Parts: sequence; C-alpha cells; structure tokens
Amino acid sequence: MGIIQSIKTLGGVPDLVVDDAEISRISAWTRAYQGQPAWINPKVTDLDGRQHVERMMSLNMPKVSAKKMATLVFNQAATITAYDKTKTPEPGKTTAKDAENAPNQCLQGILRANHFSVNFERWAEYCYATGGIMAREYVNNGEVKIRFAAADSVIPISQDANGITECVIATSKVANGQHYTLLEWHRETDTAYTIKNELYKSVASDGSDLGTQVPLSEVYPELKEASEYSKAKYTRPTFQYLKPNIANNFNLDSPLGVPIYANAMDTLQMLDETYTDLMTEMQLGKRKLAVPDYMLKRKVDAKSGKAGWYVDPREHLYLPLKVDEARQGTQGVQDLTPALRNETLISTIKDLLKLYASQIGLSASAFSFDAATGLQTATEVVSQNSETYQTKNSHETLVERFIQDICISCLELAKNATAVKYNDTADVNVVVNFDDSIAKDRDENAKYYQTITGNKPLMPHREAIKRANGLDDDTADKWLEEIKADDAGQGPDVDNILMRTAGEDNDA
Repeated sequence: MGIIQSIKTLGGVPDLVVDDAEISRISAWTRAYQGQPAWINPKVTDLDGRQHVERMMSLNMPKVSAKKMATLVFNQAATITAYDKTKTPEPGKTTAKDAENAPNQCLQGILRANHFSVNFERWAEYCYATGGIMAREYVNNGEVKIRFAAADSVIPISQDANGITECVIATSKVANGQHYTLLEWHRETDTAYTIKNELYKSVASDGSDLGTQVPLSEVYPELKEASEYSKAKYTRPTFQYLKPNIANNFNLDSPLGVPIYANAMDTLQMLDETYTDLMTEMQLGKRKLAVPDYMLKRKVDAKSGKAGWYVDPREHLYLPLKVDEARQGTQGVQDLTPALRNETLISTIKDLLKLYASQIGLSASAFSFDAATGLQTATEVVSQNSETYQTKNSHETLVERFIQDICISCLELAKNATAVKYNDTADVNVVVNFDDSIAKDRDENAKYYQTITGNKPLMPHREAIKRANGLDDDTADKWLEEIKADDAGQGPDVDNILMRTAGEDNDA
C-alpha cells in the first residue's frame, strides 16, 4: 500500500493534511533537482514503429538555482549567538564579553560538534530544491545531536497556525539485502511530546511496499522504542520543519512547502530543449563536402571481389556524389555545410534564463549564458531594492526562526538530559546575524544616500568602524580613540601650516 494509506492505518488517523498527489509532486521536484526530470528521456518512434529513448542535454537549473539561493540566504559567515533573556545586550551597548555566557558557550559547542554551519548550508539547498527539510534534535552518548531529513521523508499528521505539530519521519535503509523503513512517530498529548519508533521490513524485493513490522534490533539495536518529553521542561517538539517562504499554490491547506522553481517547470523544460538543440546544432554543423565519386579511392574486397569506396577513418568531411562518365572532370567539390543557428539559440536561452530568474524571485541578471563560458551565475552584488535582495530577506525570515527553534531545543535537551553536563538556563534569546556582504551593494547604496543628503556623512565614524570589522561597541570605541591618536601623531594639518605661514618670507 502507499505510504499515505499506511500512515492512516497504522496511526489511526482518519485523514491527513497531505495526500498521495502531494507526495508525487515532491518526488517529481526531487528528480528534477537530481538531473532526472520527466522530460529528460523522451521516447521517439521511428518509421518502423520501434521506440527509442533519447537523452536530452540539460543545464540542470534546479541544482544551480537552489545552490545560489541557499548561498544567498545562509553561509558560513553567518553568526548564531545565545543570550540569557535577562542579560541580552541593548543595541549600541555591546561588549566583547557578552557572548561569554554559559548558554552561548554550551550552544557553540553543540553547533561545532554537529558542523552546523557547513551542514545547514547544504541542507538549505535541499530545502529550496525539494520544498522543505526537517531538523531533529536528540541526545546520544552524552552529546546533543542534530540531524536532518529531506522533504520526501516527512509526513505531517496535524498542524496549527505555526506549522506542523505532529508528523512521521520515514527513513529507508537497505541492510543484509533487505529493504527496511523506520517510522519515527512524533505525537503530542496535553502534557508531553512523545516519540515512537517502528521498524518495517519490505516484502517486495524492490522495497516498494512498507511490509511487516519487525524488532528495532534488526537494524537499530541502540534505538529506544519510545521517548517522552514533558511539557513542563520542553517548550516545543524536538523537531522543526523549514520550507521556502513561498505559498503552496498546489495544496492551499498543506503545511508542506514547494521548491523555488515549482511554478517554473515549463520554463525549465524549454531551457533543456533549447540547450539540446544548441548542442545538436554544433554536432550537425560539422563541415560536409560532396565529392565526385571518381575523385575518391576505391578498394577491392578480397572475399567478394567487389570494389567499394575506401574510407580513411581520420577523414570525416567527404560524402560521395555519383557523377556520370560524361560529366567527369567538370563536377567539382561542393560544400554542403549548413549554416549554424547558434546565435539564435543562445539568444533564446538568455531570454529563458531571464524569465526563469523572475519566476523564482531573482533579478533578471542572476543567470547568463554565452558560447565562450556557458552558463554563469551573477557574481556581482545587488542593491537593496533589487528582486534578489528582497527575496533573500523574505526567505531569511523563516530560516531565522528555524535556527532559533533548533538552538532552544538543543539547550533544553542539554539542560534536562542527565548525560549532558549543562545545568544553566535554556530560556534564551537567539540572535542570528546573516552575512549580507554577498548580496548587498554597499557602494551603490552609499552613493544614492549621499546624493540625496548633499554628500554629507551617513553615519558616525564609530558605527562605521563597528560594522566594517564586526566589532562590539566597546572595542569600536577603543579603535576610534587609537585612530584619533594616530592622526594626532602625524603632525599639524597641511592646510593649517599654509594658513599660518601665509605672507611670511622666511628667506628675508
């Protein structure tokens, strides 16, 4: 049976917020991201009625665009800091020791141990490519762990205004030649969040069915069958779901997301078809010469005794042209090389890339294509009012909340798990500072505001030092004093010297 019907039956859920059609769409989007969209292997019927499968060329724009969006939204230059709610520094009053609190020290250790900055940038790409990802926090061997699951592994059971409240995470694995599926049930009661693990072994040889339930020890001997997290100690479930900040227009009631290119599949197909035409054009555009047959070499086959054309494998250009004996000597070589349509096809690809960029919320110049370098993504920074920058900020809203929920769940697990050495507060404010330098044209913004303010200074010197170097307020003040001291040590200003000595003749 299908996974949706299995979840309904096993969990006693009469109706889910998703259906098989939505799972199929997620699978289609995932295949497109993996370079295997539905149109990539078209079937062609020849004159004899036989079908042939052809392989199209692909620009693989789902991969390219998802990677670009993930890098714009989150990269390793972003910082994540936890502050005790009673000691959160006010803007303009930060010091170098603000981050040296116990919750933040614990959190930084957890994030480093899980390589969060590296892993999350990669999983953010999966999110924008497939429509969402799930994060799951747990304790193993005295350490708080963070693992992720792809969109096609998450089956929502219930939701509220803030998103998914209950779900099943399905994980497939092949062990000892058998197909297994681990169902991780996340449910909620009035007093606790519960987790139940069930393992199923497929009956079908290809693993196409869920199969029958077997003991966890067959594959996961250390996994508990059930866990409970009291609401007196935990303020949220130990899972979080992240989706692109795009409305799901395929299922208005679904809590699941859609990839950034969900509504641009037709454009993606046209891009691949046009790119295939371009590559075919180059292959068919090889030079072809029609040569009178009497100019070509002939060779007698030793077995049949018949004379045939002699073909030099190093020559690809010649096609024999049969000429009557009367016309021999008058028929010359003809150039049959067709005119290439490269420029037309490249122009079409450029137009389609602009259309695709606008469909996924990027500026028209986000992607470019030419014959010399092929496909390129824009490396220049963008202004604050550009489409790319606005889309980046839109996605950051959900990413920031996602990271904050992960961090608080990690601290709650660290505080309440006896195996973890941490007993401080988990009631913190988590501040996520995204790196805007790769998506923000500061020079253009500065020129614009300087123009409308009559070329006057735009911010205090201290604030410029702070932002340019990522300093706290106390350190920025010290730097400013040192800069002033350095300027004072360079001697009097040249203009003051000229004014003071004006009219004096030192040679007199």
